Amino acid sequence: MLEVKRFVNELMSSNCYIVWDNSSKECIVIDPGSKDSIREIDFIESQGLDLKYIIITHEHTDHNWGCVSLKKRFPNAQIVCHKECSNMINHESSTYFRLYYDDPNYSYSIDKVDKVFDSEEFCFDFTNHTIRLLYTPGHSMGSICILIDNLMFSGDTIMLFKPYINKRNGSKKLYKQTIKKLIVKYRDKDIVIFPGHGDAFNFEHYINNNGIITSH
Repeated sequence: MLEVKRFVNELMSSNCYIVWDNSSKECIVIDPGSKDSIREIDFIESQGLDLKYIIITHEHTDHNWGCVSLKKRFPNAQIVCHKECSNMINHESSTYFRLYYDDPNYSYSIDKVDKVFDSEEFCFDFTNHTIRLLYTPGHSMGSICILIDNLMFSGDTIMLFKPYINKRNGSKKLYKQTIKKLIVKYRDKDIVIFPGHGDAFNFEHYINNNGIITSH
């Protein structure tokens, strides 16, 4: 059985999730966005968990600032993201800190991503489960959703409000196409969505909240 623990990241209030299997004690961390990941590290160690993967839903720094700290503490954990995210992640970091951080000399970079995929869908094993990574461009060109059993971790792709999409590294057209595909494919599958910001919900709540008209 999978368990989920949410932490609200600092500097900006994005969500980080720890997902673990009670029988194997193996875990993954999704979107560690706090600089030192202190709470996440403490939780993993206090629960006796074995960190296997650090998965990044997209390249914006409020979703990956803690990767380096986690990797330093758990060197065998693999950082995973889409190729577009890997290509852009350090560029986005430099932009982010110029806008939001109070130290003009501060720098942050992820030197290596261990597992990169460049396809519409990519699957790999996690204890007795399958992690399914879905390429969902729109909010950014490196955005993914993560599906494990009936749990979907959607980053900034599916939220109860429409994400900001800038022309530099996103596409409103692709975003609309992505949302349509996800609704058509997954709305009837009793999925719980854990977004990059805010509380969990399901597809019906998302559709009703956002006034989306479907043929369903």
